[in-house]
Amino acid sequence: MRKIVQIFFLVVIAGLLGWVISVDVEPKPVDVFTQDVEEPTALKDTCIGDCSLCEIECIYERDSVGDSATAMEDISLAEFEDVSGSNEFETVSDSEFEEATFEEKLDAEPLVNKSNKRLLVVVLSLFLATALAGIFVEYPQLRNLRYLFLLVSVVVIGFGFGGSCPCMLKSFDNTFLFFLGHEVKWASLVLFLGLIPITYLFGKVWCGWICHFGALQEFIHKNSKWNFWKTPKAQKVLFCVQIGVFVTWVLWLLIAQTSSVCKYDPFVKIFNLSINGVVNYIVVGILIVLSLFVNRPFCRAICPIGFVLGWVARIPYARRLHIKDSCVGCGKCKTKCDKGAILGEKSIKHRVDANACILCGECMSECPQQGLATTKVKTQEN
Repeated sequence: MRKIVQIFFLVVIAGLLGWVISVDVEPKPVDVFTQDVEEPTALKDTCIGDCSLCEIECIYERDSVGDSATAMEDISLAEFEDVSGSNEFETVSDSEFEEATFEEKLDAEPLVNKSNKRLLVVVLSLFLATALAGIFVEYPQLRNLRYLFLLVSVVVIGFGFGGSCPCMLKSFDNTFLFFLGHEVKWASLVLFLGLIPITYLFGKVWCGWICHFGALQEFIHKNSKWNFWKTPKAQKVLFCVQIGVFVTWVLWLLIAQTSSVCKYDPFVKIFNLSINGVVNYIVVGILIVLSLFVNRPFCRAICPIGFVLGWVARIPYARRLHIKDSCVGCGKCKTKCDKGAILGEKSIKHRVDANACILCGECMSECPQQGLATTKVKTQEN
């Protein structure tokens, strides 16, 4: 039954992707009476990098400010209009004050327009790749493609699109702000909200196979001689830190009512090759140094997306890594797991920490008993 649901979901994603690609987006009609207004300098500060999520917001703000500037210009011109030849008591027609409907002035905005089509194509492509990864992880021959997935993600999504576009963190912030009542573009919510059902059906493969943030950290750590924070005590500390960061993140959004992630996100600076300012140099330096000693430090201690998806993996019947009763406790899977997601003592059946596991599949290939599998369990292991 699970396979049927997965295939159906895969077909739905592919169908949506094909539909979005086929949509013909027309450029926004230009009002011939609107004069060009120089873009205010203040708006440049709101457009950080080349992220599609930011770009959509900036396009919206530019349009709004442009309309306002045009309206103010019209008012200023009308203020000095020559009225000497007009009759001061001339009767004015009532039709002059008839209320114009919104539809007469502005056509309804289409669901897919020029500003969000590129973002939707990229996000749906990522969803399709994530679903495929969820299928590939079950087969030993296909698990070896994981590093190819990660490399393509870093090159294409990271450096290729610039500014780590699309940004999961920005999507998380916009989703939260949307539920707080703020007006945001609906396309900026798709990435975060879409990962929730995908993780439930296919597992936490987004983190282990697709995420360009995690891939960059993993490539930095590759072939490193050090790998700290693998012990059960370290896992508890990291989980507590992650909870604290998540609560602080949410509180900031509640208080500030705005997203500032693009200003300090080290991945945006690295992928954009635009590290500037002392704070950004420090943040990027800490990320690189920690990645040398710890596998995916940002993912394990800070990332709110991984935190939320880890809880999604704990939902009953969600797909995640499960250790079978055939486990003899040899410890090979525990040694192979660089994330410290497998816990247990020697000669005793091990268990999986769903929050730390990214379903990379490497432990599955290492187990001589084939004691690990992706299966849905009703109850959570202790």
